This record gives sequence, structure tokens and C-alpha cells, in this order.
Amino acid sequence: MAVFSSGVFPPNEFWDFATRLYARDDTREACLDLQERKGLDVNVLLFCCWVASSGRGTFRQGELEAALDAVSEWRGHVIEVLRELRNRLKDGMPPAPKPLSDDLRRVVVECELHSEHVEILMLHQSMTRVGTGTFDRVQQLEDCTANLLRYLVEAGAGTGRQELSAIIDILCAAFPEESRQRVETTCGGMAFRLDAGDDSVLGSSQ
Repeated sequence: MAVFSSGVFPPNEFWDFATRLYARDDTREACLDLQERKGLDVNVLLFCCWVASSGRGTFRQGELEAALDAVSEWRGHVIEVLRELRNRLKDGMPPAPKPLSDDLRRVVVECELHSEHVEILMLHQSMTRVGTGTFDRVQQLEDCTANLLRYLVEAGAGTGRQELSAIIDILCAAFPEESRQRVETTCGGMAFRLDAGDDSVLGSSQ
């Protein structure tokens, strides 16, 4: 029997976007890689993409920081605690009977997914600006790249080869109509300028 009913959640455009994008294997693997190696939040990575793809462009001053602040306690005290418990139960915890600990782990998995859904709603609520910007896909690709790079910088994750490779995988999944070569050129060029001290690549400071 399900612990929760999905009916308790209101319709949400960011949730719909995030679930579609995360369902792609490349996105999921890249996001989990950045989570495991750099401690990044998968939902925030998806949020960076949604902000650009929804016509909101790049983050304005304080918007990403406000979003991170909004979910910080929920992530640290709920999501990460459930994730740790799920991982601890993966191989059982003798002398607890394995079938019973497996049952408990299934409940924990459902709780973790529920908590991730809540975080997505919190991130969406933090974005008070409506999507009145460009819907040109090339511009959205640049804006999405800028948002993801801004998050890497804000989180202190760096823009090394592995980080950029993961970002490119996410961008290719978010913009399947664009060639990988175009995505690599866009991301690589913006990262190069950022490393050279050109913060303007991160977008608006308004």
C-alpha cells in the first residue's frame, strides 16, 4: 500500500518539466554524478534549466541564492537524512530480518521521493518572476548554460572537465533539437570566459 497519495500535490509546471527531463538517462546519470562528487542538489540543477526554458532567462541578482536558502534546511534535515537511511538499508542491517528491512527501505524510498517533490514545489515558489522573456531556443540554451554555471560557482563545485561534461549531458537532454557540437561550443566558450574573469556570461545582475 502506498504511503502517500500523489493527489496531495497541486499541479506544477516545474514538476512536470523536471520529471520529463530527469527521465532521460543522460540527465539522470549526469545529475547523480554531480550530486555524488560535488554535493550538488539534483532538483536545483533541474531548476536552473527550467528557469531558462520557461522564458525567465538567466537568474537575476539574488534569485539563485534565495532558492538555495529556501530549500537548505529541508534538504539537509529531510532529503539527505532519508537518502542516507535508504543507502544504509540497501544491504540490510543484521540481525534485523532482511525481508523486513527491505520492506522498510521501500517505504523510505517512497518518503524520499515525496520529499523531493516537496522541494521542487519550494523551488518553484521561490521564483516570483513570471516567464515573459525569450522563447528562442538558441538564447534559452545560452541562458540555461549560464544558470548551470552560476550554480557551479555558487556551490564551489568548479568548472573542471568532469563538471562541464556533466553539464553538457544535461544541456543536450534539455535541448535535444541542438547538436552536441553546438552545446559543447556554447558551454565551453562560456566556461572559458568565466574562468578568464568575465562574470557577465552568468547573465543579468538586475
